[in-house]
Amino acid sequence: MTDHHSVNEYNHSCPHEGTFPTMSQFQLGMGTSGTVGLYVTSIMVCLVNATMFAILIRKFLREVPERQVPDLCWVTSLFTAISFFTVLMIYMPRSTEFLLGAYRVYEAMVIGRFVELNLLWHGGEKELMRGLGENPRMRFNLPPCCCCLLCLKNSLVTRDRVKMVRLVVGQMVYIQLFVLFLQLVFQFNDIHDGPLSL
Repeated sequence: MTDHHSVNEYNHSCPHEGTFPTMSQFQLGMGTSGTVGLYVTSIMVCLVNATMFAILIRKFLREVPERQVPDLCWVTSLFTAISFFTVLMIYMPRSTEFLLGAYRVYEAMVIGRFVELNLLWHGGEKELMRGLGENPRMRFNLPPCCCCLLCLKNSLVTRDRVKMVRLVVGQMVYIQLFVLFLQLVFQFNDIHDGPLSL
């Protein structure tokens, strides 16, 4: 009788389908020892990543050309950001959707910086084209677009195409910001995953 009562009590405390649990529901599901272990471990991982990132910044400032330091900091901060977002999601599970959207915006910024950093390593667009040699060819229709963009299967690499790639990568931040904005609008109007109810 007691077991049946505790099972019913547990079921009532579970979040509804399509929603994230509250902190108390999360703790109830994990148990006290599991929750403490998860909290401590996530904070330790975040601190280790932050310490390594600080060490990298010091090394960049001493050994890397000043022009490359900002892009290198953005690219190498990815692991610290992942661990920080994970800590936030563990401590505030109901904000998971928003945090994942914010992380996608941040990740798009890192990808853009990575492209710029690669161009810096090659000495810019002109040096990149010179290094590729005469009439370089490249496959632009990589998965998942390998079946549809057949005209880009074996394309000539030109400065205009390199600029196009930079432009497309640069738009990722704005696309992800727009997606995050839509996500917040839907959330404030109680529209969640699943069929839209009008």
